[in-house]
Amino acid sequence: MKGGDISIRKRAQKGLNSYGLTIDIMDDATIEMACSAGYHFVRLDREHVLFDNQTLKRMFDKARLLGIPCQIRVNSLEDINCYLSLGASAIMVPHVESREQALQAIAMVKYAPIGERGMSGGVRSVRFGQITREEYLRTANDTIDLIVQIESRKGIERIDEILSLEGIDMVATGKADLSQSFSVPGQKSHPDVLKAEALIVKKALEYGKVPTLVAENAKRRDELVNMGVHCFLIGHDESIAMKAIKNNLKTYLE
Repeated sequence: MKGGDISIRKRAQKGLNSYGLTIDIMDDATIEMACSAGYHFVRLDREHVLFDNQTLKRMFDKARLLGIPCQIRVNSLEDINCYLSLGASAIMVPHVESREQALQAIAMVKYAPIGERGMSGGVRSVRFGQITREEYLRTANDTIDLIVQIESRKGIERIDEILSLEGIDMVATGKADLSQSFSVPGQKSHPDVLKAEALIVKKALEYGKVPTLVAENAKRRDELVNMGVHCFLIGHDESIAMKAIKNNLKTYLE
C-alpha cells in the first residue's frame, strides 16, 4: 500500500509501520525510485542541503503525481508557506527548544483557530480547482502535519511545555545532536543518548503526538516498535546509492 492511501500520522495511529527515505540528492528521480521501491513517504532535508526553488517544485510535483507524501525539514520558518503551497505533507522544524519556538512553528503551519497560516491566493494548494478553497481550509489543519524535532538537553528539559501545545502532530529526535548536547559527540548509541530518545518517545505518546524516528536497522526498529513507534526513517538516498555503487564495483573486482 502506498503512503498516499492514508496519511503517515494516521497509519501510525492505526498501529501500521511506515518507512521513509531522507532525500539529499537534488533529483526528483530519487522520489520516483523510492515510490517504486515501496517506501511510504520521503523527507527532503532542506536543513542540510541547499535545494534551489525550482528543484523543490519539481520534487513536490513528482511526489504529488505519484501519490507519495513528501515531507520537508526546513532550515528556517521563513518559507514554510511556500512549501505548503507546493504540497508538502509535513513540515519538520529542527532544534525546537522552547514553547515560544513551537508556537511560532504552529502559527506558520496551521490555519486559525490553531495558528495564523497565511491564506494564499494561488491555486496549486487547491489542486487547480479540483477542491474548493473552503474545503481546503477546513481540512488542511488535520491533513498537513507539523513535526517538531527535539534534539538537545534544553529541549528535553522543556518537553512538557512544548508537547502540550495543540497543533503539534509528530515528534522527531536527533541522536547526533543529542550526543553533542550530552557531551558525547558522535556516540549515537551512548546510554545517555538512548535514554533521552526513549524519554522523548514516552512524552510524545503521553501527549498524543506521533513519534517519527530514525531506525538504523531492523533490531533498532523492533526496539522502537516496542516503545510504541510506528513511523521510521530508514536511510539517506546518498548513502544508500554510495553503498550500492561501491558494492557493484567490488563485485566485478572480486
